[in-house]
Amino acid sequence: MDNTIKKTDVLIIGGGWAGLSAAIELVDSKKNICLIDSAKQLGGRAREVQVKQLVVDNGTHIMIGAYTETLRLIKKVRCSAGHYSEKEYIKREGLALNYKQSQKKQNQKPEINLPCIPLPAPFNIIGSFLFARGLSLKDKLCVLTLGIKIKLNLITLPADLALEVFFIKQNQTDTVIKSIWEPLCLAIMNTPINQASAEIFLHVLKESFFKSRHASDLLFFKTTLSEIFPAPAKKYIMQQGGEILLEQKALSITKENDFYRVATPSSELQAKHIVIATPPLVAAKLLMGINTQQALDPLLNNLKQFSYQTICTVYLQYPQTIQCQRSMQGFLGTTSQWMFDKKSLTNQPGLVSIIISSGGPHLELDNPALIKTVTEELAQFYPQWPAPLDAFVIREKRATFTASVNINRIRPANKTAMDNLWLAGDYTSTQYPATLEGAVRSGLQCAQQILAE
Repeated sequence: MDNTIKKTDVLIIGGGWAGLSAAIELVDSKKNICLIDSAKQLGGRAREVQVKQLVVDNGTHIMIGAYTETLRLIKKVRCSAGHYSEKEYIKREGLALNYKQSQKKQNQKPEINLPCIPLPAPFNIIGSFLFARGLSLKDKLCVLTLGIKIKLNLITLPADLALEVFFIKQNQTDTVIKSIWEPLCLAIMNTPINQASAEIFLHVLKESFFKSRHASDLLFFKTTLSEIFPAPAKKYIMQQGGEILLEQKALSITKENDFYRVATPSSELQAKHIVIATPPLVAAKLLMGINTQQALDPLLNNLKQFSYQTICTVYLQYPQTIQCQRSMQGFLGTTSQWMFDKKSLTNQPGLVSIIISSGGPHLELDNPALIKTVTEELAQFYPQWPAPLDAFVIREKRATFTASVNINRIRPANKTAMDNLWLAGDYTSTQYPATLEGAVRSGLQCAQQILAE
């Protein structure tokens, strides 16, 4: 270990989207910051990986138009490097959903389609359901009735409850719950509908579907996650005088008088403020080492209550002539939930990614068996497609925290019970589920509170 102690105003532990956002906000205010991360690259759980000859994301992340802070920071760091055009890096589409249903299920129509209606909110959503195919008049009316209640703030939750129970209480039909709400719940919250928090889901609906027409737009990245934000963010932070150290795992934190010391395998760092921008499990381990006089016991107790959900991404490489009808295709009654066409998005011809959110029987399958299952399902919908030329699976076992009932009650604030010790991450008290926007907002809020002090 180098005996030299590196000193800084703020030390950020963790180079995911929350840590990077906090760093950007702080260097903009001329704070002396240092960010460390144990990995070889920045981005945390939203980053690029190389598998064989392909560079892909560790999971297909999309955004919506309501993710204003993430869009603002992407623009900020990219503008600093020169001209920025959203169209160059992001494909924006009006909200339209299409689900192909498994033919193995009886008494179901083969396809449900919600078209994009170019009207101001909420008339775009109303029109989408009015002109939807595959839903009965009763289905449409029950969704529209609920939408009007949400828009007019006529729904109050005396206590949080499971989203499935909420929809049953709101007289949503079984078809609507299974075909519309459950897929959206998994896509937004990565949590089973019988566990998911109605409180969080309704907050996201209000922010995205009812604020403006473009708030509900679907935003697809035309490049890798690392290239869209972590890489330019690193460059921006360093240009502003910040320091970033990779492959530097924080081993311990100790408090000495008015500053903290952080030990890594090769050095020791000293800072007045510490921002722990890691997942809850890692944060808890670091906090346990500095829990003087049990000041952090309530926080540690809450962090231990978090559970986690998996996301599996199956990449299939078909011949380059294969292309999907849509950028994003949904499936019902299958293991596969969403398919993304990488040719139209990232210019990777013939490559598709299949997303399977949360738990299920698929987690018991090894990678070859999961690939076989997904390939056979796609063959049912696209019988003209040949067999894939190659395939691989990426499993993020702790992709997100479980956005379960009453989880907001234990989500921590950025400020801890110890002076100048802070938390940042999508799991903190942002009211959002585990999304890029939730992580970015947490990092920004944390930095703003530090600056206020």
